[in-house]
Amino acid sequence: SQEESFINKKLNKKIKKYFLKKKNSPTIIKKRYLDEINKTKVLGVYSINDEPLNSSDEKKLRKKIKQEIKKHDLIIVSDYGHGLISKQLAKEIIRSSKFLAVNTQVNASNIGYHVISKYKGANFIMVNETEMRHELRDKNSKVTELIKKVSKNLKSKFTTVTCGDEGAFIYDRISKKMNHSPAFANKVVDKVGTGDTMMILITLSLFKKINLDFAMFISSLAAAENINNFANKSNLVKNNLIRSIDSYLK
Repeated sequence: SQEESFINKKLNKKIKKYFLKKKNSPTIIKKRYLDEINKTKVLGVYSINDEPLNSSDEKKLRKKIKQEIKKHDLIIVSDYGHGLISKQLAKEIIRSSKFLAVNTQVNASNIGYHVISKYKGANFIMVNETEMRHELRDKNSKVTELIKKVSKNLKSKFTTVTCGDEGAFIYDRISKKMNHSPAFANKVVDKVGTGDTMMILITLSLFKKINLDFAMFISSLAAAENINNFANKSNLVKNNLIRSIDSYLK
């Protein structure tokens, strides 16, 4: 299909792909209409079927995940609540993973359905402040108090909450240590993808047991690089990140 060829063309050749063709479903397309001057989103239109997978498709996905999960030390799940991962499958992933990191988001199509609560017991969970407040039904309490609460509820060892221009917090439930990193972006072109960029670097740092302060520092710098471009148009370049680190450490 046109969408499949686009994905194959844009993805790095080193990435191994597995496509599950969901019956009676389009490839998810999210169109954003921007204000011409400020480039801010005015309207979003989704082409999506977010119904759960039928039993046949669920069985195929479960079989594939079961095969792959044994071969890997680190598993990262990005679940946007569009019907791919059922509660049962989420439990199986948690049970079978040596180290599991999960990123979920509240969006227009899943609000009210608590995607994050499916992943109780993951090693690392990352959410944004809006989702955390939504999960806990708390609009006013301090982020630092709520992150402790959500960490306890979800039984995650590490929990990160991103707070836009207020930066991000990470909490270690075992040592009870809280770390904060500011937002480093000087200009904001587009926030789409910044959480994904940050998620990958924090996850690798936690898995490799890198110092938490440094992990938050480099992942926040990477997010600042991402925010200078539209969506995920540009890959994170190692040398650019090293230059950013050098300039801040001088």
